[in-house]
Amino acid sequence: TGLTRSFIFVQLSMPAAATQQDDRRVDGTHLLVAGDGAEQEVPRTSCRRRLLMATVTALGVAGAAAFGISQETNGGGSTPLPPAPPLPPLPPSHSYHCKSTLDLGTITKASQKGLAVDDTTFERCASHIPQLWPNSQQNLTSLRLFKAWDSQWPDSLRLNAWAQLKEVVHANGAKVLVGTQVTCNETADDHDWRLVLELLELLGQEHVMGVAVGNEMELLQFKDYVTPKCIERIWKGGYFLKKLTSRVRDLDRLNGFDDVPLTTVFGGYALAGVPFVEQPTAMCYSFLKHAFKTYGRRWVFTLNIYPYFDPSNSLDTDSPHSCSQSLNRSLCFEENCLLPATTASMRKKMEQLTGNKDDPLWLGETGWSYPKAASLYGANPAMAACPEFSSQSAFQKYYENFLSWDLSIGSHVKGPDHVFYFTLRDASNFGVGEHFGLISDCEATQCKLQADGSQQ
Repeated sequence: TGLTRSFIFVQLSMPAAATQQDDRRVDGTHLLVAGDGAEQEVPRTSCRRRLLMATVTALGVAGAAAFGISQETNGGGSTPLPPAPPLPPLPPSHSYHCKSTLDLGTITKASQKGLAVDDTTFERCASHIPQLWPNSQQNLTSLRLFKAWDSQWPDSLRLNAWAQLKEVVHANGAKVLVGTQVTCNETADDHDWRLVLELLELLGQEHVMGVAVGNEMELLQFKDYVTPKCIERIWKGGYFLKKLTSRVRDLDRLNGFDDVPLTTVFGGYALAGVPFVEQPTAMCYSFLKHAFKTYGRRWVFTLNIYPYFDPSNSLDTDSPHSCSQSLNRSLCFEENCLLPATTASMRKKMEQLTGNKDDPLWLGETGWSYPKAASLYGANPAMAACPEFSSQSAFQKYYENFLSWDLSIGSHVKGPDHVFYFTLRDASNFGVGEHFGLISDCEATQCKLQADGSQQ
């Protein structure tokens, strides 16, 4: 199991190189309608949600193992069976790092870069969050955590995973961006939030980078398992804003958390408006306007950007399998390349909303897949037909360029303040492999990238 994801794309009217795609997640849940008409959530346990694609032309430029002690009964039920033995102790979390013969050297602006923690790592091997960046000798100092715990995971493992997370975070002196869900199931949302508050206190204020309330909420309208009633409640009914207000009020009551940065993570569809999309099914502009007016510089604008899934990428002229031009503009991090150009567009839209050129901006996710992501066939069949696009050399080049990126996005435009790379480990989506991880799985001792070109 791992992060659940799906996709929707925004093609923006910019120079030829400045278009983008964004990878989607909506808090890892399905919304279903019960027989009584009530909406219920069924959290998804696959690594990445199935693909949904729509192209929109915009006017601008997305416990200590808890030991699982359940009292079972024997026969008639009066005599409890002995509890299951505890899980074997794991090595100290800060001792883990993946080994590689490939060293990509010094990381530029390492203190402003971090890694997203996939669900597989969090649930199954939080002790194996590395101390060092894969293929580097520099410390990993920030993490993005999408949730405090998933309701589909055994709760008996939660405290152990939290203890392991705390150990590696404290050993590294790291900070964590922690997410909390917003769906149409208020009971589940509030339970998730209670766990978030517990985890925040466990980590300690000095190790909390921020709190993300909701994730890619503008995309709920495109999910076939989400009802129009749910969408109306979230946006026009004010449920999203209500939950943001409530979450901030709870944070302010926690000792030392009253100035923790606040955000919600949007994707490319949010850019499909002036300055941001504003429609009954995705009221991003009014939401962001309210958030900034209420919280000022405490509010952080956050966007996910994935050139790997950009729908404007195409095969080379007269070639059924070559894509060198699209690959080059997707892999690079210079001013007119896909990711920097989209980030610059986001910065300009922020200025339209706030009047400021330097409001806080984070990139919540970016990454590359090797081998090919199963979802690429739906996101961009042309790129799925290009072997070079999802090659190991492309995977290495994107990661290497990310590490060496100085976060500049053009002259006279302030770059992002912090960026997260997706992700630590590979996982599966409905039994089909997804391969954005820098490490293959929880059992791996080697990094995926090696100097001899072999895959570990």
